[in-house]
Amino acid sequence: MTAPEPTPFTPEGPQPLIRETADAAPYPVHALGPLRGPTEAIAKVTEAPPAMCAASVLAASALAVQGLHDVETLGGPRPVSLFLLTVAESGERKSTADKLAMQGVRAFEAKLRPEYDEALESYHREHAIWEKRKAAILRGAGENQAATRADLCDLGPEPEPPLRPSIVTGSATVEGIVKHLPVLRSSLGIMTDEGGLMLGGHGMKSENRLNTLATFTAMWDGSTLDRWRAGDGIASYAGRRFSSHLMIQPSAAEEFLGDPLANGQGLLARFLTCRPVSHIGHRLRLTQDADAMAEVDRFAKRIEGLLSHPMAFAEGRRNELAPPVLTLAEDARGVLTDFSREMEQAQAQGETFEDVRAFASKTAEHAARLSAVFTLICEETTATVTGETMADAVELARFYADEAARLQNAAVTPPHIADAELMKRWLLTSWAEEFVTAGLAAQRGPNSLRTAEKCRKVFALLESHGWLVRADGATVDGKQRKEAWRVVRS
Repeated sequence: MTAPEPTPFTPEGPQPLIRETADAAPYPVHALGPLRGPTEAIAKVTEAPPAMCAASVLAASALAVQGLHDVETLGGPRPVSLFLLTVAESGERKSTADKLAMQGVRAFEAKLRPEYDEALESYHREHAIWEKRKAAILRGAGENQAATRADLCDLGPEPEPPLRPSIVTGSATVEGIVKHLPVLRSSLGIMTDEGGLMLGGHGMKSENRLNTLATFTAMWDGSTLDRWRAGDGIASYAGRRFSSHLMIQPSAAEEFLGDPLANGQGLLARFLTCRPVSHIGHRLRLTQDADAMAEVDRFAKRIEGLLSHPMAFAEGRRNELAPPVLTLAEDARGVLTDFSREMEQAQAQGETFEDVRAFASKTAEHAARLSAVFTLICEETTATVTGETMADAVELARFYADEAARLQNAAVTPPHIADAELMKRWLLTSWAEEFVTAGLAAQRGPNSLRTAEKCRKVFALLESHGWLVRADGATVDGKQRKEAWRVVRS
């Protein structure tokens, strides 16, 4: 009987250091309803990823309508405000796309400035007169306190300064925003293409971090914002609305998306986050598209018009909103209820959204907010969300849930693994020789690994995963080296 031929041994190749992350799914622009046109137009003009353009369009739209209505959700009335986070490399044309989407907002602010300047001059005059009258009353107070009180009552309250003409900030801390709420309009936007400064600056230092995260969360919720300070006293501000779009580079995004405190506070769950596939290297059209620019201009005029529409204020308040509630038609409520049940089941152990339960639990509210933005962009006096509009909003919310799961998995890479992955990529793409040393890697390799000691630690991890093999001496860079590693390239 002939013995079977032995199966030849095939050595196992290098093992991946981190789990590969799939590219983002195509953005469902068809589900943007009335915002599809401006999104596709901005994407055509800039050749930027549609997901990034959509985020800017959604943020501008939410800012324009959040002062007009709240929206009915399965959990009660909520603001129609949106928070969006876009992860994109430098050079992805974030600024250009956002500038186009925000044209209407900037035009509205420009219209407010001369009105503000005139009102400020009037305020200074009135305030000076008020101060002199008050001083005269107090000088003549004497012993007749009742007469003094009557005179002060007749004088009336101190004149208030006019509200500032700016409704968007990109650099202020949340602490600074809350401090100045008395002189700010009631509907505001936090929009920046340098989101890393907002999420990694002074407000996110250890002593301020918890307060910043909690305040951001309260802004999305539409909750009363409290300020307790030893020098300033105590103040509470109700009826404010905030929408936000933070554009951030991948390195800063990974730190934020992997932050247990931001997750624990529920802030991450309030952001519609995406990291679109880069278009860099494929933007070859160099001619302007007149039809696309005309669509961008139409969108800008619509946003400016909505911002000019009177908002609903609480009685006797100049910057405290009390918006009416946009209700859900019966079919819209049915669509949203089915979606909420679907997302609840998907959070069970072993299911799709087990690892992003915080976000998944809010997807129904995200859908309701999106549906309200779509509705109000079409007609600001509409009272009801239709089932068709809700179906679009649900599809969009489902996309962002998938993105949350994809990016959460990619954001939990420990620093030493990230360093090893960085070195591996450098070795495979930029180091041409068969062998390498820790010293040469420190001199010529990634900037964050500029010491031989760091490189040896990284080499040890790469060796354990099969990407390097220690050699007993080798010629490297034209010299014989006692300590060297062979690079495994397949």
